[in-house]
Amino acid sequence: MSNKDKNQLLPLILDVGSDNFRLGWAGGDYPDLIAPSVYVDINDYLFSSNIIASDTIDGLEDIFLDTNNQTHLVGHNALKYQNILKVREFSKESNYNILLKFFYHYYHHLNIKEDFQFKQPIIIITPFYKSELEKTKFQEIFFNSLNFPYLLFLPETQAILSTLQKSSGVIVNIGESYTYISTIFHGFTNIMARDMFPITGSDITKYFLNLILSKISATKNIYLDKAIAKEIKEKISLCVLDPNGEKKRVKEGLTKYDRVVDLPDGSKLNLNSERFLLSEPLFDPKIIHVDYMSIAEAISKAVKSWDRENWEELLANVVLSGGSSLISGLSERLEVELQKHFSEKLKNKIKVVAASGRENMSWIGASVLYSKDQLKKGWISNPNLNEPDQQQEDQSTS
Repeated sequence: MSNKDKNQLLPLILDVGSDNFRLGWAGGDYPDLIAPSVYVDINDYLFSSNIIASDTIDGLEDIFLDTNNQTHLVGHNALKYQNILKVREFSKESNYNILLKFFYHYYHHLNIKEDFQFKQPIIIITPFYKSELEKTKFQEIFFNSLNFPYLLFLPETQAILSTLQKSSGVIVNIGESYTYISTIFHGFTNIMARDMFPITGSDITKYFLNLILSKISATKNIYLDKAIAKEIKEKISLCVLDPNGEKKRVKEGLTKYDRVVDLPDGSKLNLNSERFLLSEPLFDPKIIHVDYMSIAEAISKAVKSWDRENWEELLANVVLSGGSSLISGLSERLEVELQKHFSEKLKNKIKVVAASGRENMSWIGASVLYSKDQLKKGWISNPNLNEPDQQQEDQSTS
C-alpha cells in the first residue's frame, strides 16, 4: 500500500459546532472542511400565499433546479436558499438524521478512494454537556449507518488545552448557540467547577441588531437582518474597558469608533458606540433581561469550586475559544473584570489567553494530540465488524 493510500486510512476529526461543522484528517494543521451547521427542508418556505389555493407562492418550487430530488439541503447549499426557506440548526434540534446526511455529504468532499471509504477511525470532539444518550446516537450513526471501524469521544476542554501544552486551566468557550465555562486541573475535571453561561454569540448578535435598529430613524428604509448583523459584528466588534465613558465621549464628538458599512441594498450604515456596546451583555446579562451573574463572576465561581491552593494555576490559563470570542479587546476586559473577584495576591497572576485561530481551537487541539500519539486510550470498536475486519484496521489507530 502506498503512503498516499495509507494517509486515506488516518483518523478523521469531527467537530459538530453550533455554528460550524469541521471535518478533516488527524495530524493536519487545519480542518479540511468547514461548513455552516444548518439545513433546510425544500418544502419549508418562509412565504405563503392566501390568494391562491396553495400553501406556497405559485412557481416558487421551480427555483430549485439542482436539488436532485433531495428533501433537505445542508451547509453551504442550504444557505443558498436562506431568503426562501427556513434555515434550521441541527445541533439545536438534535436532528441526527440530518447530521447523518450532513456528514455523508461533506465526507465525499474529501475525495477518498472508493476502496477506503468508511474505513477511517473517527475522533468526535464533545463538550461536557453532551449526554450519554447523544453519544449513543453518534455511535448509531457511525457504526450502524456508516459502518466505520472505531470511534473516540474526545473532551473538548482536553483538546483546547493541548494547543497551549497545558494540563490545567479554565476554558471559556463562547459559541453561537452555547457558551460554557469548564475547568481542568492537572488533567482532572470537577463537575462543580463548570457552568453553562446563558449569553451566546446569537444573543450578542440580536442585541447588536437592536442597538442598530433603535438608532436608525423610522423614516429611513434599510435592508438589515440577523444574518447581516452577524457578519457586521464579526468584522468590526470591539470590547472596551470603560464602555460608559467611551459612550459619553462618542456623544461629545469622539470619532474614533466611527465606521460606515455598505449594506446589500446599496444603503450605508453609520456605526460608532454600537461596536463596543454589543459585548456588554456578557458582563451584565440583565441588559438583555437575563437574570444571571456576569461572565467574570461565573468564571470566578468555577475557579473557587477548587481548593484555594489550586486557584493560582487555574487563573494563569483562562483560555478563550469559540467563534464569538473573537471580539477585539475581550481578553483584556475579561482580565480586568476577573481581578475584581480575587485578592491582591492573585490579581497579577490572572492571564486570559486569546490565541489566534481560537474559533477552530478544539479541532486543532485534537489534531495536536493525535500527532503527539496521545490518543491511544478510549477507542470504541464497532460491534458490527467481525474480528478479522477489526484487526485489519488496527494499524489506523496505533
